[in-house]
Parts: sequence; structure tokens; C-alpha cells
Amino acid sequence: MKKTFLTLLLSLSIFLIVGVALVFAQDAPTGPGGVAPTGPSITADIPNPFGGTTSLFALLKTIINDIILPIGGVLAVLAFIYSGFLYVTAQGNETKLATAHRSLLYTSVGTAVLLGSWVLANVICTTIGLLGGPICPT
Repeated sequence: MKKTFLTLLLSLSIFLIVGVALVFAQDAPTGPGGVAPTGPSITADIPNPFGGTTSLFALLKTIINDIILPIGGVLAVLAFIYSGFLYVTAQGNETKLATAHRSLLYTSVGTAVLLGSWVLANVICTTIGLLGGPICPT
């Protein structure tokens, strides 16, 4: 165990050092007399994946509405389908029915937490807006 940990630590250290050395090894190209050559420059524009939010509240609302809720909603539907599958395959067996009940309970609680986080975020945002703070974008 100790030997594999040390091997892993050494490998990660070497990877980090080589990566940093490669990044710092790039210098700006210079022509005669130390002057940078002129020519076409390449620029890249990377758009903001969160839609150009400018406040922490807007960022959190975007993360919840655009990332967490869709993924959690799909997982909740799949979990309910799995719970129903457990009920169907139990065929009256008490231990399998108990497992199906527990699965349905945990799925329901998880879905309630997921939707509760959305409600709580909207209530906090609305309350802050009513108190005179920054209003979250809709």
C-alpha cells in the first residue's frame, strides 16, 4: 500500500513538473535585433458558457437552473422507473418489497431536496430583491 502511494505521488509530481516546465519554455518569437516579427496574429474568442452573468446570484441561479435541475430531473425519473421495476420484480417477496419501498422513499426524498433547492434559491433571490439588494435576472 505504501509503495503504491509513493509511486503514485512520484508520478504525479513528475507530471506536474514536466507540465510546468513545458508551459514556461515557450518564449515570444523574436526576429533580428530582438524585435518581434510582424504578421497575422491569431486570436481566439471563447464565449462564456454561463451566458455572461455578472453577479454571484446570477451565476448560482444559472448553475442550478441549467445544470443541476436538468441532470437531477433525469436521474429522478430514472430512479422512479427503477423503483417501479423493483416492485414488479418483487412478486410478493417481503425482503424485495422492503427494498422497493426503501428505494421509492429515497427517490422521493431526493426529488424533494432537488426541487426544494430550486424553491429556496428563488425565495432567497426574491427576498434579497425586496430588501433593496441586487435583483436576480429572470
